[in-house]
Amino acid sequence: MPSHIHFQTIGATDQARAVAFYTDKLGFSVHTDAEYGEDRWIFLTLPGARTRLQISKVASITPRETPDLVLHCDDVDADVAALKAAGVPIHLGPDAAPWDPTTRWAMIHDSEGNLILLQTEGA
Repeated sequence: MPSHIHFQTIGATDQARAVAFYTDKLGFSVHTDAEYGEDRWIFLTLPGARTRLQISKVASITPRETPDLVLHCDDVDADVAALKAAGVPIHLGPDAAPWDPTTRWAMIHDSEGNLILLQTEGA
């Protein structure tokens, strides 16, 4: 039986720009960056996490109303303040989640236009 999610893929029209966003703004580290045809085979990790984030080259990003990625934060309010100070536009929040009043949440877009949900559960 599976033991964990190995990786989640997120699209990027510019892989270098996406890597810079995730490493500089969200604290990811580069796990793998290798040639893959005309593109790169890129995996990022968060400290202590087993699941990797793959940055996959795509021709275009189709905006979605549901998150492309959900990330846990220890303190979403503090993280949103830091992201805002770093120049990341905040799409929604932070606020109490309508699905659970003990969860705080916010949404941002990454450098490629993917929607990211940030949340702190049981706040």
